[in-house]
Amino acid sequence: MYVGNINQWESEKKYMPDFLVPWISKLAEADIQAFLPGRHDLGNGNFMNVDEGKTMAAAEQLMEAHEKYVDIQMVISGNEYIGYQPLCNVGECVERYPESDGYKYAPKLSEDIKILMIPGATFAVFMPGDGHRALCAPDGISKPIRKVILKIRIS
Repeated sequence: MYVGNINQWESEKKYMPDFLVPWISKLAEADIQAFLPGRHDLGNGNFMNVDEGKTMAAAEQLMEAHEKYVDIQMVISGNEYIGYQPLCNVGECVERYPESDGYKYAPKLSEDIKILMIPGATFAVFMPGDGHRALCAPDGISKPIRKVILKIRIS
């Protein structure tokens, strides 16, 4: 897992795995406000989801992980925090969606590391070993959110 600020990406990219640099660079150069909702094909099995939805209380959210994709997430508008735990701590999978590479877990909320996503600034990279509980409302009250998720195929 990696959390960064897109405004200092240029000085940080030397620390990232080479295969992720072009994707985060594209995100840094893009006008994310202009992104249209939906799924957008990026070629070679990679794609971008621009989601419009609502945050929820963290207790209502399961943690998820993926086997075939790396997630690069960034909030366009709204407020969100993402809970993180390594998969070795999250217990058994409680829901499986292999057709969409989604695996859900229900670890203790108290063990989440909370990542506050600053709109248009914070980006988070989740590798296959990283459990992430997205769309958590920072104040526990459901509110609208708009975010982008780059899905980078690794297998």
